[in-house]
Amino acid sequence: MQFQVTIDCSTAALSGDSISRSQELANILIAVAANLLDQSLAPEDKLPLRDRKGHSVGTAQLTRKTHVLSLRACS
Repeated sequence: MQFQVTIDCSTAALSGDSISRSQELANILIAVAANLLDQSLAPEDKLPLRDRKGHSVGTAQLTRKTHVLSLRACS
């Protein structure tokens, strides 16, 4: 089972300078952690990810598929 987080870095909230982008990414990941503490995530369920202004920026989900971990920085 894999835990996948997909964040669209082309949104307005993530299009600023590298410091602003890093802060927004950190806020989104903190929100994911808080949501996981508040509610469980069943396999294949998707948790919507939102920026500080409430705009959709991606999803987090548990999946039964096997994937190689891949991380890419937003550019």
